[in-house]
Amino acid sequence: MSWIGVTGRFPRYRARRGSTETIEQRINECVVRSLAGRMLPEGETAMRDIVAYLDSLKPLPVPSRPDTVRLAGDEVRGRRSYSANCARCHGADGAGGAAPAVFGATSYSIGAGLARQTVLATFLRWNMPYDQPGTLADRDAADIAAWILRRPRPDHPGKEHDWPNGDTPSDVAYATNAARMRGAVLPPARPVLRRRVSPLPPVHAQ
Repeated sequence: MSWIGVTGRFPRYRARRGSTETIEQRINECVVRSLAGRMLPEGETAMRDIVAYLDSLKPLPVPSRPDTVRLAGDEVRGRRSYSANCARCHGADGAGGAAPAVFGATSYSIGAGLARQTVLATFLRWNMPYDQPGTLADRDAADIAAWILRRPRPDHPGKEHDWPNGDTPSDVAYATNAARMRGAVLPPARPVLRRRVSPLPPVHAQ
């Protein structure tokens, strides 16, 4: 969950890509998946500035890793818990307001890490609500995640190529080519929306 020390962990192998990834590639993964945005050219100022900022965090102590919430969650309870704990900042329709969108056209894509049940539930458990972090029980966090993740969100073109070595985590929200080839049980289809922004960088920057 923390960015502290992240630049010291790259380059590194990442299973979702199935190869070694640089810090610049990891940043672009966040941009195109978690922000449903457009890749940053690696040699341009914006990318260099982000890397420099992350590098400046190296001297800070790395916080302990939070316990993972591995519960499946219940959508019906999750809708009620979302209304009670999340809607005041993220909106009843998930479109955001005082805080970013969590579903809908301007939310993160289905290819984002937060589109996985365990990742979102763990994030909610230890970080939300923003003004009362850590107050949600594991069950509440899992229920909210289950409800949020079954709402429509932007698609991520090419997501079927993720985890090419067949080691797709069980809570990934979409089918991959490698999982199909293995004959694995595929996740139920989730509603996706057409992306508002192409993930590719501008032509002039290529």
